[in-house]
Amino acid sequence: MKSPNTILYGLVAAFCIASAPAAFGQEQADPLVAISLDDAAAIAVERQPQLDALDAEARAARQRAIAVGELPDPSLSVGISDLTIEGSDRFTLRKESDTQIMAGIRQQFPRAEKLKLKREHAEREAETFDAERLATERMIARDTGLAWLDVWKAEAAQRLARQSLVEAERQAKALEISYSAGRATQAEVLAARVDAESLRERIAGFAQQSRHYRNGLARWIGEAAFNPLCPDLPAEAAPDATALTGALATHPHFLAEAKKVATAENEVQMAQQDYHPDWALTVGYGHRPAFADYANVQVEIPLPFFTGNRQDKQLDAAKAMQASQQSRLEDALREHRAEIRMNSEDWQLLQERISRYDSALLPQSRARTDAALAAYGAGSGLLKDVLDSRRMALELAMQKLDLQADSAKHQVQLRYFAP
Repeated sequence: MKSPNTILYGLVAAFCIASAPAAFGQEQADPLVAISLDDAAAIAVERQPQLDALDAEARAARQRAIAVGELPDPSLSVGISDLTIEGSDRFTLRKESDTQIMAGIRQQFPRAEKLKLKREHAEREAETFDAERLATERMIARDTGLAWLDVWKAEAAQRLARQSLVEAERQAKALEISYSAGRATQAEVLAARVDAESLRERIAGFAQQSRHYRNGLARWIGEAAFNPLCPDLPAEAAPDATALTGALATHPHFLAEAKKVATAENEVQMAQQDYHPDWALTVGYGHRPAFADYANVQVEIPLPFFTGNRQDKQLDAAKAMQASQQSRLEDALREHRAEIRMNSEDWQLLQERISRYDSALLPQSRARTDAALAAYGAGSGLLKDVLDSRRMALELAMQKLDLQADSAKHQVQLRYFAP
C-alpha cells in the first residue's frame, strides 16, 4: 500500500496536463496550462469588471471637480414688461411709455471659498475611488485564492480516495480468487466489495464538490477556472503579525476610510460656508419703440436670517456624518488588527498539528496497516483489521489535507494585509 503521507504529492506531472476539465462540460482555455493559486489571483485582477467600474468612477469624480469649481452658467431672460391689456391702447408697444421689450443676463457669484471646497470635495471622492480600487484588487485576489483552494482541496481529496480505491480493488480481486480456491469466505468478499463501492461513492462526492467549486472560481477568472489546477500549494513563510499590523496605516482599505473622513470634514466646512451668502448680478436692457430705452442693474444677496431649521441642521448633519466616518475608520483598524492576529496565530497552531501528523499519526497508521496485512497474509489476522486500518489511514490523510487547506487559507487572508 502506498504511503498516505505521499499521496498528496503523487501524480503531480500527470495531473498538471490532465484533461479533467472536459468532464465538467465546460469550454476550456489551453488544456495544457495548469492554474496555480498565484496564476488565478493574477487573472482575476487583470480581468475584473469591478476595477474598471472604480476607474470610471474616479475619472468621473475628477471631471466633476473641474466643473464644480467654475461659476454657474449665466441666465438669459427675454420678455415684455408692463404691457397694457385693457382699454383702447391694449396690446400696443408704442402708446404706453412703461411698456418695453426686456432682455437681461443674470450671473450668480458663489463665494470663492465655496467653489474651492466643492472642488476639493470632488477631488477627495476621486482619491477615495483610487484607494478603494487598490483595496478591491486585494479583495479580489484574496477571494480568488480562497475559491482556488476550495477546488484544490476537493480534487486533492479525490486523488487520496482514488489511491485508496486502487488498494481496495486489489484486495477485493485477491479475495475473489481466494474464495474460488476456498481460502476466503463469501462475507469477506462482500466486505471488500462494499469497501470499494464506498470509496467510489466518496470519489463521486468529491468530484461533485470540485465541479461546484470550479463554478464558483469561474466568477473570478472565467473559463480559466476549468483548466487543471497544479496540485502544489504556494510555499508558506511564517507570518510577521507585528509588521503586518504596523503597515495597516498604508493599507488601501484603511486609506479609503481615511479619505472618507477627509471628505466628511470637507462637507462640514461646506455647511459652515452656507452661513455666508452668495450674491448675483443682473444686467438688463429695456427697449421702448416710441420712447427712450431703459437699462437696469440689480444685485441680489440671500439673507440667512432663519438658520435654525436650515443652515444649523445642515451643519449638524455634516458633523454627524463626520463622526460616523471617523468611527468606521477606527472600526476598520480594529477589525484588521484582529484578523491579522487571528490568522497568524491559527497558522502557527496548524503547523504544529500538521507536524504531528507527519511525525506520529501517519507513520503509525502505515505501520498498523502493514501489520494488519502481514497478519492477514499469515492467516493469523482478520480482514476486518485490514479494512479498518486502511480506512483509518485514509481518514488521517484527509484530516491532514483539511489542515493543509486551512493553513493555506490563512496565508491567503494574510496576503491581503501585506505591504
